[in-house]
Amino acid sequence: MLLMSGRDVCHGVVFLLLLSCRFSCGVESDINCLKSIKASLEDPLDMLSSSWDFNNDTEGFICNFLGIECWHPHESKVLNIKLVDLGLKGRFPRGVQNCTSLTGLDLSSNNLSGSLPDDIDRLNYFITSLDLSSNSFSGLIPKSISNFTFLNILKLDNNKFLGEIPPQLGQLSRIKTFSVTNNQLSGPTTRNKTFSHPPMAMKFPSYCVILHVLPQNI
Repeated sequence: MLLMSGRDVCHGVVFLLLLSCRFSCGVESDINCLKSIKASLEDPLDMLSSSWDFNNDTEGFICNFLGIECWHPHESKVLNIKLVDLGLKGRFPRGVQNCTSLTGLDLSSNNLSGSLPDDIDRLNYFITSLDLSSNSFSGLIPKSISNFTFLNILKLDNNKFLGEIPPQLGQLSRIKTFSVTNNQLSGPTTRNKTFSHPPMAMKFPSYCVILHVLPQNI
């Protein structure tokens, strides 16, 4: 029998209560969320254009969109967005913040570029999985990602991020997978150690960290 600590039970209850509060106003905002994402991204292969048709007033119609998973197939409350390898171009879509019940975002293997928003943590508090790997994102990794307290998976590998890994990311107590391989990172890792021979991988007791950092003298 799997036993849960009082702390874990408390966190789980709080998560569900907060999430249920967002359900009440989520339908219209989630539709606007997807409209904003579609408008902000270039879609040269017409992958979204051919699937994301908003000329429909049927409850739950967005749940049939490419890459969209809803909490219930007949309710327009987005659970996960998985737009993988669709040839999408543009910057990180800030409209994601309007998907108020979102728990997973996967934009991997596209042609997205630019820096991530410094206030990326304001986009959605309940994210448990964030995969932005295999794009061309650049700049610093926002330290505000550490405010995604429910985050289990964070994949930022195969981009063009610079600088150090924010030490604040070490506060992500629920993280299971953290990947930043094949960037242009340097300096101490989340465990305050410096690796100088990329690529490297280390397993810690509570999660796996996959790192690719450059020597500090480069």
